[in-house]
Amino acid sequence: MFSESAIPVATINAYLATDYRVMAAEPFVLNVDHASPELALRFKLDQTDSAAFITAWNPFGERTSELENHVAQQELLAEIKALGLPYLDGEGRDPSGQWPGEPSFLVFGISLEAAKKLAGQFRQNGFVYADSDATPRLILL
Repeated sequence: MFSESAIPVATINAYLATDYRVMAAEPFVLNVDHASPELALRFKLDQTDSAAFITAWNPFGERTSELENHVAQQELLAEIKALGLPYLDGEGRDPSGQWPGEPSFLVFGISLEAAKKLAGQFRQNGFVYADSDATPRLILL
């Protein structure tokens, strides 16, 4: 599926296994390739049909200092606000506990191309994207 990617297979597998936690009034978890009834409900309530789960932490999957990560995450938040898009806080969490959780945002109403641009701007290997079927998919850059 991702055989042509320069990203190591172990890293891709880690992304696929991650729990993408959304801090909504009633929190929920997104998992890649599993339809999310909670996300479908949010789409209906917010009258949108797309969302991207994105972070600025640990560019290119390399551990970065807390300070650098916090600064980058605040810059990402400023970009999301400049786009005028609604969002919820989130956290990408490794279920095995081998990798620390990464603060993230679930951004609603963002196009796939805009999400690619935003993730690329913050030097990410990829992000999770869902369209109208509310099934999160891993998008590698």
